[in-house]
Amino acid sequence: MSKQQIANPKTEIRALLEGDAFREQVAKALPTHLTPDRFLRVALTAFNRTPKLYACTRESLFQSMLDLSATGLEPDGRHAHLIPYGNQCQLIIDYKGLLALAKRNGVTSDAKVVREADHFEVIEDDGSGNTVINHAVNYRKARGDSFAFYCRATWQEGDNRVVSYEVMTREEVEAVRARSKAGKSGPWVTDFDEMARKTVMRRHSKRWPLSSEIADAINKDYDAPDFARKASATASPLFADDDQIAGAEVETEIVEEGGND
Repeated sequence: MSKQQIANPKTEIRALLEGDAFREQVAKALPTHLTPDRFLRVALTAFNRTPKLYACTRESLFQSMLDLSATGLEPDGRHAHLIPYGNQCQLIIDYKGLLALAKRNGVTSDAKVVREADHFEVIEDDGSGNTVINHAVNYRKARGDSFAFYCRATWQEGDNRVVSYEVMTREEVEAVRARSKAGKSGPWVTDFDEMARKTVMRRHSKRWPLSSEIADAINKDYDAPDFARKASATASPLFADDDQIAGAEVETEIVEEGGND
């Protein structure tokens, strides 16, 4: 009987992750603010937290890791996730990850949940050409189920500060979920509102002034729907529909037409 040792998948994958060859590839993809040692240490923690990842194909594991390293995010369960689907590892970027990517490009953004008991109104023209948005939350009573989600983003264009909004109803988010490859499992099942915030933020991001590298990174998310293809089919996607409904929590905002304040 042969005494040849059968490789343990966990041991083999850990050895490859910690090996010089993969470390060099990660180092080439990572931005300067993140070191290969830290990235790989967080990745190994993610693998130990989700042992089923060790049963995924090496190709899917390392491709997801390289895609993630290109974003400069870590698989820490807050900014990004490595999720096993059968024997395939898939990368899912959390909405907090999108916030971090936007910030690196000079875009300040956030996504909010609107619930049944909230006060949420939009006056598209208050008589002076401004859009007035009011979202107020009464924390003294139960807020109820979510019915809408919105994103607010700001950035500088020369001397002007651009204020841009995106809003989606729950039905619209559910339609995106139905098209998602990951819609029936993972965060869509356990954290719907968080995924909905990410969904409205991702759609909004098609109009942000992002670098091509960051835009590509967002589209490598396994959960990404076909927003990118739809946006590219429009004549001018960057600043289209800047007067979409949205608002800031517990405050009223007045925004000039065209998205500048």
